[in-house]
Amino acid sequence: MKHYETLMLLPVSATTNEIALIEKQLKALTKAANGSVTVFDKWGRYRLAYPINKQEYGVYILARYEVEEPTAFFQKLETFLKVKCVDSVMRYVHVVLSAAAYAEPYIKPEAMEGAAHSRDRRPGVGAQPATGNTTDVVSEAGEGSEDEAAIVEAAEVVIEG
Repeated sequence: MKHYETLMLLPVSATTNEIALIEKQLKALTKAANGSVTVFDKWGRYRLAYPINKQEYGVYILARYEVEEPTAFFQKLETFLKVKCVDSVMRYVHVVLSAAAYAEPYIKPEAMEGAAHSRDRRPGVGAQPATGNTTDVVSEAGEGSEDEAAIVEAAEVVIEG
């Protein structure tokens, strides 16, 4: 069974019903693909590096799951996120995890609610997400670079947005 992680960015105005719908559908899709959801965690509110859909803040949700039939699963998940969640999910990224990374607990960044509100964007000042070594991350800024193919191949990352 392959292990995956999906990080979704929702607007701050996302309701608990919208989040519950995403969780319910993800669980149904993983069950249909002979898998299960192990983590569905609402991280909280964060200041974005740049505005997305005129939003300066967003709510992150992390889902970790395992599936046996990933091709059909991801086709259905992509359709769900692009069609039914077009207004509630601003961005998302799917990452393939190794068995060791999947078994390790992830490091949850400190949310804006619990952090000192600071407009200072220097590293280490204000509410900056923590980094961990459990997964490889590919930023959107790296798109089009010569190393992108090697990075994507090594991390087996699919970026959608």
